Amino acid sequence: MNILRSAFLIIKMTNKDIVLKTIKFIEKNLKSDICVLDIAQEACFSLYHFIRLFQSITGYSPKSYLQQRRLTEAVNELCNTNKRIADIAYDFQFGSHETFTRAFRKQFAVNPAKIRSGYALTSLPLVKPITADYIYQSEKARNVPPKLIELPQIILTGITFFVSDDETLTDLSKQWNQFINEVDVIKNTVSPHRFYQVQFWSESQELNGMYFFIGIEIMNVENISPQFVVKVIPSGRYLRFIHKGLSNKVGYTYKYIYNQFLPETDYKLTEPFNFELYGEKCLGPYNEQSESEIYIPVGRN
Repeated sequence: MNILRSAFLIIKMTNKDIVLKTIKFIEKNLKSDICVLDIAQEACFSLYHFIRLFQSITGYSPKSYLQQRRLTEAVNELCNTNKRIADIAYDFQFGSHETFTRAFRKQFAVNPAKIRSGYALTSLPLVKPITADYIYQSEKARNVPPKLIELPQIILTGITFFVSDDETLTDLSKQWNQFINEVDVIKNTVSPHRFYQVQFWSESQELNGMYFFIGIEIMNVENISPQFVVKVIPSGRYLRFIHKGLSNKVGYTYKYIYNQFLPETDYKLTEPFNFELYGEKCLGPYNEQSESEIYIPVGRN
């Protein structure tokens, strides 16, 4: 009876439910000797069908996701424990120190030992556990392929601030409200208004954080009040992605871009920033139908 009841419950689960169930299984077994076949059996799928299902829903192959989660948790142990690197490698089921280092360098572009020297984690494409929200947002991003476009120079004015790695930042509504309340004093704005949010980081590892800028496009820098700063987005080649939905979910779209899309291409990042444009299709931060544009400066390898 219990077997029949379990089978019935699996049948009633959606494919997304099944994938989320296997993700919980993966999380419990990051340090266990499991493979993709074990995960497929947990889902009660054949190996072939499970791989296709998992990748279609999450954007990752199950093998890649398992390895990237192990490597991400290895980063946490490198930062928060005194374990030897070789011991961490074996704990996360890498057969040798060399295999671990090779995989680590491929994912993060640095050696494991460098993480212990105060390397800024914000620059690493860490892969957090997949959630239902992530699946929802990454599917949206995958359904609208990015466009490679050439942008002219863009002049902006607004306010800038720094957010450290220790801060949890999920909503910039306070900063945006402050800026919107003061934007009327800016006289030389482009019409219709085009608002931007820029994220940029320093090469200095000691800063341990990221700079944010929120502002509006202007025609020139004449008569800008001292309360505002000016930023110039250089002309160049950019990948344009569309984020659909709530503004506070944009992090999931960024994770798709940096953790899934870019690693599978030969694009390379050419500037230490990215930005979002809020144009006519932006219906507000809390509107599910709202659209914003994300621009990533890229070149070819």
